[in-house]
Amino acid sequence: MRTALFFILLVLSVPARAAGIRLTILHTNDIHGWLLPRLPYFDESETKRLIGGAEALAAFSRKVPGPKLLLDAGDWYQGTPEGSLRGGRVMADFFNAAGYDALTVGNHEFDDGEANLRAIMKALRAPVLAANIYAADGKRAPGFKPWLVKEVGGVKVGLFGLANPNMRSLAFPEHIAGLEFRRGVDEAREAVAALRRQGATVVIAITHRGFEAAGSTGYEGDKLLAASVPGIDLIVGGHSHTVLQSGERDAAHGTLIVQAGSELVRAGETVLEIDPRTKKVVKSSSRLVDLWADETGPDAAMAGVVRRIQAEVGPIYDVVVGTAAAPLLRNRDGESSLGDWLTDCERDWAGADLALQNGGGIRADIPAGPVTLRRLYNVMPFENRVVRLVMRGKDVRSILDHGVGMARIAQISGAQVAFRRKAPEGGRLETVRVGGRDLVDASTYTFTTIDFLVKGGDGYTAFDSAVSSEFTKTRLRDVLQECVRKSPLLAVPAAGRLVPLGE
Repeated sequence: MRTALFFILLVLSVPARAAGIRLTILHTNDIHGWLLPRLPYFDESETKRLIGGAEALAAFSRKVPGPKLLLDAGDWYQGTPEGSLRGGRVMADFFNAAGYDALTVGNHEFDDGEANLRAIMKALRAPVLAANIYAADGKRAPGFKPWLVKEVGGVKVGLFGLANPNMRSLAFPEHIAGLEFRRGVDEAREAVAALRRQGATVVIAITHRGFEAAGSTGYEGDKLLAASVPGIDLIVGGHSHTVLQSGERDAAHGTLIVQAGSELVRAGETVLEIDPRTKKVVKSSSRLVDLWADETGPDAAMAGVVRRIQAEVGPIYDVVVGTAAAPLLRNRDGESSLGDWLTDCERDWAGADLALQNGGGIRADIPAGPVTLRRLYNVMPFENRVVRLVMRGKDVRSILDHGVGMARIAQISGAQVAFRRKAPEGGRLETVRVGGRDLVDASTYTFTTIDFLVKGGDGYTAFDSAVSSEFTKTRLRDVLQECVRKSPLLAVPAAGRLVPLGE
């Protein structure tokens, strides 16, 4: 009896351990203007349930209890007419209404020029973080905060941002003139040290660098960042549209990398469990939440924002202009029905021998049934203009060789190409026929594509050797609209343009 009583008194005399602090990080990336809910593109059997959009995200966020941060990793717009309204400035209304705490900038935020981006940033309540953007004077570009410390739930959280360092191949040169996008790993080391000096016990990077795919080489994304820079607890990433259901942890430093896919159909929810004494992370976990509208429920404040946007956009873009007899679909690894149709439209409009479109620039499929202007906008949301060129055969060969080696293979019209995709650059093409005849290096051909590629986008350099070039003022999206009006019944073109050979 005395022993039992002594044990009870001993237990009662031990101070109770303080409960840990639970900090929730909600995150989005690559929204691309998808503010409206829609049928899930990843489940064709679902014909009634709507998913995603601004209202679902806001409703979900408000229900998460306790200390939290809401972050976004860039590419806010360029994808829908709603998101691109007023040069993307409508996205500031969304971010402000949702209560975002910090954002970083994506490559598409520069699509309408730096001045337009700064107008969006001026309307934002949340800071835009980018430690690796420098001005011509060698100092960090004004307006972009490199990092900041924010106290949340009694914890000093350090946040820093990294823009994509490969902007020279992702944006028009004139849109980023005078800006330098430095290597992220180097800037991250400085950011972590500065945040620690300012008392941050938790450090979060918000990046638009991408998540390296298995087997990729020479690409510096978030996995390299996590492995190279100690002291980062969490990387909230974007750019590669990667769906990381539970995140990925770096083995060396324990850094958790998260990314929520794209187009606001999911939100990321990462929980950091923090020691109440040291205020450091002792455990972290992550999940993605599908934003089903019937599960999140309504959000009155955000609904008002969305209604105002719809009233401005709907009457213009919800007009039916044609009918797709069968689905026109994309294919990142080979020829696609949508790529064939799109490049046929462009080649016909330009009166050219060949047409080429970068696969990554085709952003949505066309399902069977009515085709609206909105649907065409979603296919080609960018303001890219059509360019007519005269090219020597040897330069056409170089362009096609580069195109079939891209991560998202180029789509073509007017040619048949047999190729080995994994062969070294310059040796991928086995045969090239244009108009039914073998390509002749010394001959000239009329060629059409978009201005983004002609100016070096996606690493296309051979366009610099064009015999002549005509930059038209016609957007490719408008060419597609004209194509549908000319032939309102969209049919799947005959295949056989891209012929892969064994490696």
